[in-house]
This record gives sequence, structure tokens and C-alpha cells, in this order.
Amino acid sequence: MRSSAASDLGSDLDQAAILERLNEVLDPELDESIVKLGFVRSIVRRGTQVHVALALPTSWCAITFAYIMAEDTRHVLLGFAGIKQATIELLDHCAAQEIEAAVNTGKTFADAFPQEAPEGLNALRTIFLRKGFLVRQERLLRTLREAGCSAATICALRQGDVVIKGGRLLVAPPGEATLEAGPGEALKPYLKRRGELGLSCAPNAVLITDDKGGPIPAGQLESHYQVARTVRVALDANASFCRAMLATRRTEAEQPTKGEGTHVPS
Repeated sequence: MRSSAASDLGSDLDQAAILERLNEVLDPELDESIVKLGFVRSIVRRGTQVHVALALPTSWCAITFAYIMAEDTRHVLLGFAGIKQATIELLDHCAAQEIEAAVNTGKTFADAFPQEAPEGLNALRTIFLRKGFLVRQERLLRTLREAGCSAATICALRQGDVVIKGGRLLVAPPGEATLEAGPGEALKPYLKRRGELGLSCAPNAVLITDDKGGPIPAGQLESHYQVARTVRVALDANASFCRAMLATRRTEAEQPTKGEGTHVPS
């Protein structure tokens, strides 16, 4: 896993393990890892304490999204063996002070911003889990379609009919020959999100369903796919925009100001 984050950790193994944990933290709107997006700027560990600095694409990124990422980052760090204290820093964000003060003391979003979402962020989290479900499902559907699977075949598949072997996705439709459907990377994220939404991941459960677990008739699969594709394209575009904005921020930060020496990034 690659990251541009500066680090001060005990060993390469320690760094890789912590980055692997941070890779589990997603931008809720983009359904993509904060590590892959380049939001993690530095990691410093001192014994049982670790400090992580995050830089979001703009200083005005939604406080709800910023809070979720900061809170989730701290949560996964505290689940890491040997870490007893974790602090999160938001670099140049409009609500950094309020978010850091709440997150680093274990307070809720409602404690920090009672006027913004007094009921908390659970409803917002669920909305983006469901949106991410569609995006991940679209990638799997695209893989199956490109392998030549018909709508009827896709809708008849059970989760036990698809497996990953040697990094390849193998599909064994009922009554049909097993076929190789390309890289298997589209399956695991989709099944993981099914579990996060409380949908069945049993071998006999229908593979392609709506976000509540209901089966999709073969005659409606194309329209369902187009809706999912639209959501995926929008999220991909947003992710590209965020990367571009973040790159611009870094370039500007590294430019020396008049009369000063060259800035050395952390």
C-alpha cells in the first residue's frame, strides 16, 4: 500500500500495519480510503501514543464528513495493538478546533455541533453506506456483464456461485459451465458492504439485490444497473476533483513565500 504520508514510527512493519488499519477509514461521500485519496499527511508514534494529521481537499469540506473521518481514524487506531492514546489533527480546516476537541476526547458530533445534527450522524452514515453499496455493486455487475452473463443468469446467481481463485473471479451459474469473469477485486468490497448493511452473506443468498436485500427481477436489471452506474460515475468524478484540489493545496503550501526559504513538506 502506497502513501505520501510522512511517518515517525518504530519500524517499517509498524508503519505498514498502521497504514493498513487507516486504509479501512473511508471518505463517507466517496466510499474510498483516506490513504488512497492521500488525506493522511503524517503519522507519529511515541510508545503507546499515536498522532495522525489529516489534510482534506479544501478548508471548507463539510464538517460532517470531516468529523466522520477524524472519528473513524481515531477509532481504528485505538483498535491497534499497543495503542492506548490516539489524537487526530485536521490541517487547515474551518472547523478543525471544534472537531479535534470533540474527537480526541471521545465526544459525539452532537456534543460539538448541537445545532447541526442534534440526532447525531448515524442517519448520514447509513445514507452513504447505501450509496457505496450501489457503487460497489455496479463494479461487480459490470464485471459479470463484460464476461457475457445475461440478466437472467446474473439475477439467478447465489453468493456461493461466485468465488475468487488465484485473484480471478470464477462464476458457476446454476446449470451452466463455470466461467472466468476477470479480476476478483470487485467481489470482496461488495460482500463486505452487504455485511455492513446487515444483508445476508450466506452462500445460498441471492448475489445481486437492492440495498434492503430484495431480489431484482431480470427485466428490471438494466434500469437498476443504469442507476447504479450514474451513482458510480458521480462518485468517481467527485474523487478526481478531490484529488486535484488536494494536489493544488500541497503545491501552494510548498511554494516559498517572498523573502522566505523553500518550504519543506512534512
